[in-house]
Amino acid sequence: MLTKFTGSIWPLRASNSAMLPRAALLLILPALAFSAILPETIGQWKRGDTIAAPAPDEKVWTEYGLKESEEVSYADPATNKAFSLAAWRFSDSTGAFAAWNSFRPADAKKVDVDGLGVETVAGEKPTQYIAVGNFVFVFKGYRPNKEELAHVFLTAPHYSNAQLSILPKYMPPGAIPNSERYVLGPESLAKYAPGIPPSTAAFHFSSEAETADYPATGAKASGKATAKTTVVVFNFPGIEMAQKQLPAFEAVPGAVVKRSGPLVAIALHPTSPDDAERLLSQVKYQAEVTVSEPVPTQKDNPANLFLNIIILCGVLIAFCVVSGLVFGTIRHVWRRKGSANEADEMISLHLTGPAVNDGKSPVS
Repeated sequence: MLTKFTGSIWPLRASNSAMLPRAALLLILPALAFSAILPETIGQWKRGDTIAAPAPDEKVWTEYGLKESEEVSYADPATNKAFSLAAWRFSDSTGAFAAWNSFRPADAKKVDVDGLGVETVAGEKPTQYIAVGNFVFVFKGYRPNKEELAHVFLTAPHYSNAQLSILPKYMPPGAIPNSERYVLGPESLAKYAPGIPPSTAAFHFSSEAETADYPATGAKASGKATAKTTVVVFNFPGIEMAQKQLPAFEAVPGAVVKRSGPLVAIALHPTSPDDAERLLSQVKYQAEVTVSEPVPTQKDNPANLFLNIIILCGVLIAFCVVSGLVFGTIRHVWRRKGSANEADEMISLHLTGPAVNDGKSPVS
C-alpha cells in the first residue's frame, strides 16, 4: 500500500541541517565551560582527579575578586607517590595577595619561592601556601622547585602579575607573625576590623587597608600573654580624601587615630595609650616621585652614530661610481650607434694661438 505525502520535503531537510550545528554545540559546551587551570603534568607528576577548590571564606574571597578554582591530585607512576594542588584565580594581584594573607596558618614559616610563600609541616608532609601574580596555590604533601612552580603559574590561563600595594611597607614593624590581613571592601572590613563602619572606610574612594596585630609591651603586658593591639592603616588615593574622612575615624569608639599624607592609621582598643602612640608614630608616609627615564637605544651610542655615518658615505660613494659608470656606458653605446647629433660635438676656439687680422678689424 502506498501512502501519499503532500507538501515538500525541503523544510524537513532544512530543519535537520539546522539541528546538526545545535547538536554539535551542545556537545562542546561542557568542554567550553570547563577550563583547566592546572597543567596536565608537572615534571614526572601526572594529573589525576579534579574537583572544585572551595573558598575558605566565600563572601570575603568574592570581594577579593575570586574568579575560578580547581584542586587536582598528581601522582608519580614510577614511585606511586602523590600530592594535591589547589589553585584559585583572582581578577588581579592585589586580590590574590589579600586572599593569601587571609588563610595562611599562624604557625607558617616563610619559604623562598617566586612570589610570596609560607609552609607548614605536619609529620613529614609539608603544605606550602604560595601567591604568584593573580593566583594562589596550595601544595599539600610536596615542595615544588622553582622550575616546577614556574611551569604551574606560567601555563595557567589568564595569568597576570601587577605591582602590589605599597601599604605593607608602611605598617609598623614587630607585628605578630602571619597576623596581617588585607581589606578591600565591607565584607573583609567586617571580619578583620569590625569596629570601623564601612561609611568611615569610604570604599567608594577606592580606599584599601591592611590590619596587623601587635603584642603589648611594658607593665600592661605582664600576665597578659594574649594582650594585643590591632593597627589598621588605610590608604586613600589622595590627601584630600584622607583629610575628609579623618573626623569619622576619630569618632570610632576606643580608637587612636593618626593621619600621614593619604594614610590614616588607627589603633583599635590598644592595650595602653603608650602602645598606641608607639605604633602610630612609626606610620610615616613618604612621597615617591618616579621619573620615567628613556631607555638607551643604539641611536644614543656615539660609536654606532659614527658607524652609520661611514656606512652612509660608502653608500653615497658607491652610488656616484655606479651612476657614472651607467651614464658613461649609455653615452658610449649611443655614440657607437651614430646617434650623436651636433650638440654633442666639441668646438675648439684655439684661443691660445697668435691673433689674425682679417683687414676689417683694427689692430691696436
